[in-house]
Amino acid sequence: MNPLRALLLGVAAYGVFLVATIPATVVASRIAVASGGQLTLANASGTAWNGAARAAVATGGSTLPLDEVRWRFLPSRLAAGRIAFSVEARAGDLHARAEASRSPLAWRIDGLDANGSAAFLAPLVPLASAWQPAGTLAIQAPSLAWDGTNATGSATAEWRDGTLALSEARPLGSWRVRATAEGPAVRFALATIRGPLRLSGNGTLAIPGRLAFSGEARAESGRESELEPVLALFGPRRPDGARALELR
Repeated sequence: MNPLRALLLGVAAYGVFLVATIPATVVASRIAVASGGQLTLANASGTAWNGAARAAVATGGSTLPLDEVRWRFLPSRLAAGRIAFSVEARAGDLHARAEASRSPLAWRIDGLDANGSAAFLAPLVPLASAWQPAGTLAIQAPSLAWDGTNATGSATAEWRDGTLALSEARPLGSWRVRATAEGPAVRFALATIRGPLRLSGNGTLAIPGRLAFSGEARAESGRESELEPVLALFGPRRPDGARALELR
């Protein structure tokens, strides 16, 4: 083999080796900077292509801790023009998995599937920690995309057999939120699947974070007095017996 050619091949092979062995700690520091501190990784191990870490996500004044996040590079997606990773996360007994990728035009999340205890809600809503939410959360999103201006895709979240410490009703009910991304906003609808606490309404989330929601909460006929401690959280009773749910 020509000596120059052998040297170039050697340099190329060494370069590939260096890229393939970039430690996960380098990724952790860069993610913190790129996200403006909203996502931080700790105790990172492995490499940039196959690693694990603890994580914390800053969400509107509160912090959501993730006990473990694992990622694995998916080289087969390069043929479709995407840099993609299989990602798994765990927070308590809530587990989530999805494929996260970046193309020249957009970020994507495909096949999001998350299941676990509703206690996961407590860090997101400071008041919720005193209410001790229980039940099961299930979240699915076949495909979500964001190009920096517009979003596309849909997602469904369910709180099944939900309970709160301030109510003796067990369970209060099961509820579903269906969300659809439409350009610069996400539209969502809340509905009751079953149970004595009837919740319903519609809202929009203007990206990056302006929320508007209008709906109502009411008790199933004959269960009004039993659910009064929960209904009182939503405000005064209307003439029709329901409580208004309004967020602006």
